[in-house]
Amino acid sequence: MKCIIIGGFLGSGKTTLIRKLVEHLGKQGQKTAVIVNEIGEIGIDGDTISEGKIETREITSGCVCCTLRISMEYTLRNLIASYNPDTVIIEPTGIAFPGQIKRNIESMGISKITFAPIVNLVDAGILSKEKGELQNFMKNQIEEAELLGINKVELINCEELLEICLLLRKLNPKAKMLHFSARQGGKNFDKLLELLNETSKKEITESRKNSIQMSGVSAYSSEFEITSQEISLETAVSVSEQILNNIKNRVKELNSEFTGHIKLSFAHKENFVKGSVTSAHRIPEIEIFKKEKNVLSRIKVLSAVTSVPQDELIKIVDLAIRRQLEDSRLSFKKAVKSRPSYSKVTLVS
Repeated sequence: MKCIIIGGFLGSGKTTLIRKLVEHLGKQGQKTAVIVNEIGEIGIDGDTISEGKIETREITSGCVCCTLRISMEYTLRNLIASYNPDTVIIEPTGIAFPGQIKRNIESMGISKITFAPIVNLVDAGILSKEKGELQNFMKNQIEEAELLGINKVELINCEELLEICLLLRKLNPKAKMLHFSARQGGKNFDKLLELLNETSKKEITESRKNSIQMSGVSAYSSEFEITSQEISLETAVSVSEQILNNIKNRVKELNSEFTGHIKLSFAHKENFVKGSVTSAHRIPEIEIFKKEKNVLSRIKVLSAVTSVPQDELIKIVDLAIRRQLEDSRLSFKKAVKSRPSYSKVTLVS
């Protein structure tokens, strides 16, 4: 079984890359599983990856490279026994250390696992604006990578791309480097998919670094059930955009240069609206996916941002959701977080 670990800071485009990778492997006839790790108690990315009739579960409430190691081992062993995939793709949280995850899996004593080169994605638009020192955990992610993917190059110019390449090469002189747009595809993106057929050669030493502590990121997730019966897709999109904007603007008041990821999903009839904001200087990006008909309409929001107190983030997120739903005259109730943390596995045959 081949294990592919796709790392990268919050909002770097890991989920988009994985959707394309799953499609690519499916055309080759491979059985593929995707393990998604969210730092909050509610998962969003797994819902996006698992389009159609694919069974899903989640690892939530922590980071698989440190606090959720036992959960990861349980997931992998059960996955091999019940499904025996050709490839398993791991999408860790945006603050995780992919090399540490690889080392943890190697130490589990699971036979017949090989590893693709460790991937780390960077958001070109965010990195081009980082004028100061990168945070230590981001440096650690870059230094551990065997493949460095500079994503979202459509957001920058050639001079900015050159500066990013020079910065990454200084931090990691040995990694292979590619620049592309995962959303738009192209020759360099196809090359990345080809390179994932290779085998990892990187030796990772034992580490006791805690990614959550090093990142300085506060995270909070919230879920609301929408009890109104008639909601148009236009309303769902508008509500999603306004919630994201309201959260971003309030967080910006506390940290005018925040980075991170504010993610939202709105399960609406046969549609799935996904939105995200990755920094103080970005506007919400909205995508619409077709899904099986939803019994209930639900809004999920996961916010993970730098240098904002946890208690303030909780107030901001819940208040933004409640106010926008009230302004839109939608009836709702907050979902009770009663489910335990467990593994979310997407199975693709």
